[in-house]
Amino acid sequence: MANYATNVISIASAEVGYLEKKSNKDLDSKTANAGKNNYTKYSRDLVNQIGSPYAQGVYWCDIFVDWCFVKAFGKTEAKKLLGGWSAYTPTSANYFKNMKQWHTSSPKIGDIVFFKNSERIYHTGIVYNVDTSYIYTIEGNTSSGSTVVANGGCVAKKKYSINNSKIAGYGRPKYDVKSTTTTTKPTITNTGGKVKVELTVLKKGSKGKEVGALQALLKGYGYNIGKSGVDQSFGADTEKAVKAFQKAKKLTQDAVVGANTWKALLGV
Repeated sequence: MANYATNVISIASAEVGYLEKKSNKDLDSKTANAGKNNYTKYSRDLVNQIGSPYAQGVYWCDIFVDWCFVKAFGKTEAKKLLGGWSAYTPTSANYFKNMKQWHTSSPKIGDIVFFKNSERIYHTGIVYNVDTSYIYTIEGNTSSGSTVVANGGCVAKKKYSINNSKIAGYGRPKYDVKSTTTTTKPTITNTGGKVKVELTVLKKGSKGKEVGALQALLKGYGYNIGKSGVDQSFGADTEKAVKAFQKAKKLTQDAVVGANTWKALLGV
């Protein structure tokens, strides 16, 4: 299985709008039983799949990141990419430092961003886009707005100045850079000219993990991908969703997911 940054970003994107729960109920609903007690499906799933150090009722920004990686890559690969299991942000940052995968400048798509206060690293999220002025993140246990929120109630997309003083640094998982497939791949460069992402051109009949990533992104944007959901198979429902997305973005409505459509999907 290829471990692409786009895989984990697509998983995280589909979770935007999830609200934490006031009790151990309706954990799989995005909005039901909303409250302030830090109960989430992310904690439940990691407790069931891994156990310690995960728990319900605790701050869950780090738990959300780990959940996205496990969902995207499975436990074994996720642990390799993250350096270990932790629900505590300073420990997770140290994993990247120990692997010599810690950076304090030039963020890239797929990085794990860590934020600091006057005492320690205290919040984290996934970078889904970068330009010359800003980083764009998906975070758990936060809320909307321009400031760093370390104990909010939802999964949200955020935006920060690339020079924000609260950014401690970035952990950079060692994603796969190239696919083994021979299908033509467009190269997408972000507006800062620093990040390149290679993605397979997809169309009706395509199958595999990248189709699953496409479907998860479309679903996250609110498009109907059919009853089968994220099944990694580009069928008629996915084709309709792609055309609808292309129409909304004023792109050629050919249902072929090439460079321009990928760029629009990823916000590059």
